[in-house]
Amino acid sequence: MEIHNITFSFINFQATNTTTSNGISSILLTVPYQLNIYFGSFLWMTGNIGCIGNIIVFRSQAFRKRAYSIYLLSEAASEFIYFNFVLMTRILQKGFQIPLTTRYDVICKLRQFFSVWGNQISLSWFLLATIDRLLSAQRNNAYRRWSNNVGLAYKMCITCILFWLLFYGHRLILYSAASGACVPLSGFYDSFDTYLEAIFTALCPPIMMVVLTYFLLKSVRGVIQRQIFPVNNRIVVNVAHRSVLQQMDSRLTLMLLLQSIIAIITYVPFAIELIYSNVTQNRSKSSLRLAQEKVFIEFARLLSYTFFASSFYVSIISNIGFRRQMKKFFRKLQRSNHETGENTTCRTSGTNIDRQQK
Repeated sequence: MEIHNITFSFINFQATNTTTSNGISSILLTVPYQLNIYFGSFLWMTGNIGCIGNIIVFRSQAFRKRAYSIYLLSEAASEFIYFNFVLMTRILQKGFQIPLTTRYDVICKLRQFFSVWGNQISLSWFLLATIDRLLSAQRNNAYRRWSNNVGLAYKMCITCILFWLLFYGHRLILYSAASGACVPLSGFYDSFDTYLEAIFTALCPPIMMVVLTYFLLKSVRGVIQRQIFPVNNRIVVNVAHRSVLQQMDSRLTLMLLLQSIIAIITYVPFAIELIYSNVTQNRSKSSLRLAQEKVFIEFARLLSYTFFASSFYVSIISNIGFRRQMKKFFRKLQRSNHETGENTTCRTSGTNIDRQQK
């Protein structure tokens, strides 16, 4: 017992000396690890629940024959892999200090590739679903004809997979685990890859979200206004149809507004962090400054996962049809469990009766 106390006191003494000599609080040094463990685990749990919920809803009979459901179902499936490989390796590596990407070259290459490829295909499918809704609200029949095209949706999903594979495939070759770190090829490629990631995975998503939200809401409101038409010099309103469209308008407004806000909140800090880190990487910094930056870097990178983890919950809040499908699924599951229990009871009772007769 005394040996353990002496060892523990020695460790505390060393930690105190390190903190004093560098002028950095021990709490500040542990914050990045705690962020990855607790915040990262929270995102992993909520993200997986959301992915499963989205898969349940968009595979239901009410949604499966809609083009936008194919996009959103594909998005949910890719996000499931994204959370359970990219985010999980981050939690283990950055939080629990288990050397995966820094020790194993294959994991290093795959994670660096999936971190951007998974992000881009998920975002692309979400944007394609939004574009599908945008086309469905157009006045021109030529544009509306492109909406809810199931065959086209499958082709676009495959195209996205192949396009982003070719676009980011260089990471599978030019990243490697060396000197205790998973790093890109030094020199021009290092800077090129950093700015490429900042532009396509951090800056473009919120911009695209805001632009598509604006045009979609404008189109839906245009459809509503077309229900007001003059008859005998009087304005007549198709009240029943207007009411349905108003409901659609309000739901789209709420859903896309929430998604846009989340995209801006989660992606802009990530873009700032990437650009700042690349611009200031050769500057001399104090130990305190480096510790503070490490906290911001880990928080900004974890925050970027929030957009994908929140899509299910935004749909639950803003979409009545989505909530209805979830309730229907749980009722069906409960009914199935009840019937299974009754069948088991009947079989057990029959077996007991047979034994008594024998």
